[in-house]
Amino acid sequence: MKYLIVGGGSMGRRRIRCLIANGVGPDDMRLVDVREDRRAEVKVRHDVVGVADLLDGMRWGPDVVIVSVPPSEHMGVCLTAARAGKHFFCEVPLSLNFDGVDELTELIDKKGIIAAPGIQAAFHPLVKQLKAWLDDPAFGDLLAIHQEWGQYLPDWHPYEDYRSFYAAKQAMGGAALDILGHEMAMLYWLMDDRIDRVICHGGRLSSLEIEGNDTWQILAETRGGVRAMLHYDLIQRDVHNTVRFVSEAGTIELSIGGSVVDKAWARRFLASTGQWEQALPPEGFAYEQCYIDEIGHLLRCLRDEATWHVPWEAALDVVRFVVASVQSDAQQEWVAV
Repeated sequence: MKYLIVGGGSMGRRRIRCLIANGVGPDDMRLVDVREDRRAEVKVRHDVVGVADLLDGMRWGPDVVIVSVPPSEHMGVCLTAARAGKHFFCEVPLSLNFDGVDELTELIDKKGIIAAPGIQAAFHPLVKQLKAWLDDPAFGDLLAIHQEWGQYLPDWHPYEDYRSFYAAKQAMGGAALDILGHEMAMLYWLMDDRIDRVICHGGRLSSLEIEGNDTWQILAETRGGVRAMLHYDLIQRDVHNTVRFVSEAGTIELSIGGSVVDKAWARRFLASTGQWEQALPPEGFAYEQCYIDEIGHLLRCLRDEATWHVPWEAALDVVRFVVASVQSDAQQEWVAV
């Protein structure tokens, strides 16, 4: 198998590391990035050849395209891959709008393409535990969700000026729009339900020099009647990532401090026992392992040993959620998803 990684930023370089960790050699990889310094870096670090143009990369004849460019460019690269009949993996969200979605869906079906929308959180041991608890009949019917995600944007890439990369630009999928997609992808994986409507209020509260919002607050209702309160921001100086699920029978909570392992825990309270039980990550666990396992799962799918864990329709639902949230923020009213 030959793998074309499109995008040499932090995620593209991470995907190269993950392929290597899963036994893929440098001769079976190519990087596409317009920046010469990024191509030079992966050549020095991993002996992976880089090219500046996507079409040059496609002429190399890859079997799989890994899409790690900014979110606004996801759809274009996915369409290029699908038109050539190539399997593809794409970072979340698949797109910021629905331009090209119908064509891409048709190509996937017509050409038998493995389309793999990403969600590495599903491979986190505590998220797996959370799903098992949610699926346990003892927890009963889910009624409410409260989620909060926050991290100071300049701390994302301390090695570069935060104003220079996509996360500071809403039109490219930054200004936390990609975070909306990432976190909703995890929630959709955890619960057997979909968001039905949202009312959203975004804002810029900090002194960060970004285009768009640094804060999003969303009230949502699912098709099954669950109420969700969602908060995402780019201003909290300490990484914060928590979610709480509530039923009449109990409460389930998860806290993942990004790569800060000692902040990660999951716990469950059941009224039937009157007690909390807690789960912690395995000793020595690093969040990077989630990305490695995600790519490992992709390789198994390519060998027909597994199926991708995210249904295509769920990836489209994430796009619907992002689009509806932006629309609701602009109109300041409830919007159907």
